[in-house]
Amino acid sequence: MSKIFLVEDNPADVELLRMALNDASVECDLVLFEDGREVIDRIRNSDWSIPQSTPDLMILDLNVPKNDGLEILQVIRETPALASVPIAVLSSSSSVHERARLAAFQIHKFIAKPPDLEEYLKIGKVVRNLLDEAASRAAPAR
Repeated sequence: MSKIFLVEDNPADVELLRMALNDASVECDLVLFEDGREVIDRIRNSDWSIPQSTPDLMILDLNVPKNDGLEILQVIRETPALASVPIAVLSSSSSVHERARLAAFQIHKFIAKPPDLEEYLKIGKVVRNLLDEAASRAAPAR
């Protein structure tokens, strides 16, 4: 089962993402962080030598309390054990300026939060594809 770290402070968006994952048959342990400080503390205080502690994917809203998404991305990319973890940014803002600032952090996918349920449910398939790609990169060569 995959482990996904979700950084999202809006309970409605958390529930919509859960629905999208369920709709796409993504079986995962979804670990929720409601603010930036919470996830940064977890990153800095975890024993990343234990493989089960490392997420397979991180989904990050940029506009969360206490530490914003860019600060979180900086800490993730400075943590060697998390350097190759795929990151999807899920944001209500899709400005060109914001996307340019994200380029330095090598995110794998930028997803604009959709305005309706039908479009939101499609995010589950995007997440499943990201997990499949990560698994194929991690699989040993034969």
